[in-house]
Amino acid sequence: MVLFRILFTFFPLLLLGGIRVPVHVSATFIQKVTTPKKKVVRYTGELLLNRSREFRWRYKTPTKREICGDGDRIRVIDHRLQQVVVYKVGSLLDLMQLLKRAKQYRGDLYVTRYHGVQYTLKLDPKGQLEQIAYKDNMDNVVNIHFHNVHYGDVPFSAKRLRCPVPKTYDVIEG
Repeated sequence: MVLFRILFTFFPLLLLGGIRVPVHVSATFIQKVTTPKKKVVRYTGELLLNRSREFRWRYKTPTKREICGDGDRIRVIDHRLQQVVVYKVGSLLDLMQLLKRAKQYRGDLYVTRYHGVQYTLKLDPKGQLEQIAYKDNMDNVVNIHFHNVHYGDVPFSAKRLRCPVPKTYDVIEG
């Protein structure tokens, strides 16, 4: 569930709640998840997002995983397990509502509460999303820091956002 909250915190990309969000975003990220027992898991990767709710998150460490969405479905590809789990978007967080509710808290910080979860968004000096922090429904503290952020006015091609699935992987419809 942590991955899905992360996915939908970034798009559809619009100017809502005072946060400038363009047609597409690309970035690298470091995601730190701290459990209630203070165990820290650190993920790194890259992402591509379109306003049309198409995206690709590619996790590089500690395990190779890709998460892709086309606006209707999300595919979570776990290369270690050699499996793909497919979900319908309708059952997940509605980011449009999250962004519409985000209010400036102080300076470059914005906050919103959605489905009982408090999100804090931090913008960089250019007004671009730099960081997202929240506590998930398992009491993990999640902090995602974005680097090499690029905003653009032309969407990425569908081909660039695809996550190819090896034919030998198991596919689970969720």
